[in-house]
Amino acid sequence: MSGGRFDNKQWHIGNIADQIEQEVIMSGKLIPQSKWGYCERQEYEETHKQPMNYAYPESTLRRMEEAVYALKRAAIYAQRTDYLLCSDDGEDSFEERLKKELAELDSKSKMGENGVMYYVVDRAKDPYEDDD
Repeated sequence: MSGGRFDNKQWHIGNIADQIEQEVIMSGKLIPQSKWGYCERQEYEETHKQPMNYAYPESTLRRMEEAVYALKRAAIYAQRTDYLLCSDDGEDSFEERLKKELAELDSKSKMGENGVMYYVVDRAKDPYEDDD
């Protein structure tokens, strides 16, 4: 394993970004019956409507996408710095890899009207497609 200066905790930063991205994808989507827990079954029995995930307002979803961008960027910086400090990368490869990974992130992101970058989450994605 490479790196290790940060006890590989930079992985957690990326994981938090992924979890927020998943919440954006799930916002307002119906919950399949195979995923119902006690609360969803109770809701269905009371309303006879299929339960759905909480639908965040658009402004909140955008702030969450900004968080995803910031966290993914932080994860890249932490990973590249870790490799540099552990001498897995030299200064030249540190600069090259950092630039490449940030450019890849930016290619999947946009500048918001408020001047803050956000990660473009595929909100049309089925949040449950890989669960079974």
